[in-house]
Amino acid sequence: MAPDPTQLIDRSRYPIDDLGDPRTVALAGDCRAALDTTGVAIVPDFLVATAVDAMVAESAPLGDAGHHQDIDATPYLELPDDGWPDGHPRLATGRSALTAVPYDDLPTDSPLRALYEWDALMAFVALALGKDRLYRYDDALGALNVASMADADELAWHFDQTDFVVSIALRSSEHGGHFECVNAARTATDECYDEVTAILEGRAPERITTIPMEPGTLMFFEGRRSLHRVTPIAGPTPRLVALLAYDTKPGTCSSELLRLVRYGRATARSN
Repeated sequence: MAPDPTQLIDRSRYPIDDLGDPRTVALAGDCRAALDTTGVAIVPDFLVATAVDAMVAESAPLGDAGHHQDIDATPYLELPDDGWPDGHPRLATGRSALTAVPYDDLPTDSPLRALYEWDALMAFVALALGKDRLYRYDDALGALNVASMADADELAWHFDQTDFVVSIALRSSEHGGHFECVNAARTATDECYDEVTAILEGRAPERITTIPMEPGTLMFFEGRRSLHRVTPIAGPTPRLVALLAYDTKPGTCSSELLRLVRYGRATARSN
């Protein structure tokens, strides 16, 4: 039997299943203000310690046995068009290596699944992001996944192809694995290529913000305009982060190519 989601979160601090509670209203407002200012909002100790332990216990062995991707990609996560001059950031590449545990590998009584499939959490995420309504991804692999990053894994500087990401930190690595971001590294009307180049070349350290990796933290991140990366992992303990996929329209599904690269397969496992 799946656990009760209200037992997984610190409801004494975060009664998110009651959108009218003054604490929930204030929390959502704080999240929106932080997103407007920095592109990132965090809710520390969102999960109780026993929930973190249970989620690590179920996802760690799946990550150890999962499909490992190790690719070079541009910061824009797309193949560059012909004609860009040498040294242009559209031609830059960086290494991204991780193992992703797909949605259908998590058991039906998984605490992570119980939390993700909880309508109250989705409603709170919509409020915190300032959206009228959200829908869970219609994706048997990518709707919910756990990114497991082991020794020497990393995520290169990149922009997301979605407006927002919702994640929950589950376990830190011994060393490295820092989430670094540069808010508003580009805008809707200006790609700011000179600034992006400076960041990629390490010439703008003052623009970089490091977000603490604290297990149990819920994080909202607007990565379409913010350049970000995860620094190389060092040590025997893989870094674990759950990624919860929502969209403002129903029926959203990852592309077949993305599923093949990330999970090593494009379709769900047959029962």
